[in-house]
Amino acid sequence: MLLMAEKLYAFFVLYVLRQQGELSGYRIAKIITEITEGYFSPTPGNIYPVLQSLEQNGFVKARNSEAAGTEQGGRRRQILIEITPAGEAALFDFAKRNKERFEKITSFFDKVITDLNC
Repeated sequence: MLLMAEKLYAFFVLYVLRQQGELSGYRIAKIITEITEGYFSPTPGNIYPVLQSLEQNGFVKARNSEAAGTEQGGRRRQILIEITPAGEAALFDFAKRNKERFEKITSFFDKVITDLNC
């Protein structure tokens, strides 16, 4: 069972892959940090387990690729991740189910702020 933070990371991963196409885990993490303005800043310790879980559930698929040359002139292997049709469906479902939930949470915070500004 994924914790809420892991579910949000999974949501952002799927969203980024849907918008950007095939990417490395490193690049996915960088884009999540950018689009959330640093609010979510995935580290390898939390992004790769989420990617592994998404792959095990069939929401993404990974493939080995050779990246551009390294400083020594050699090529390095890179794993690229892409969203699957099941991942697109999960992305839509998560967004739909949680939109109302987050609107209610936002409304609650607005009430607290209003109450505290007496």
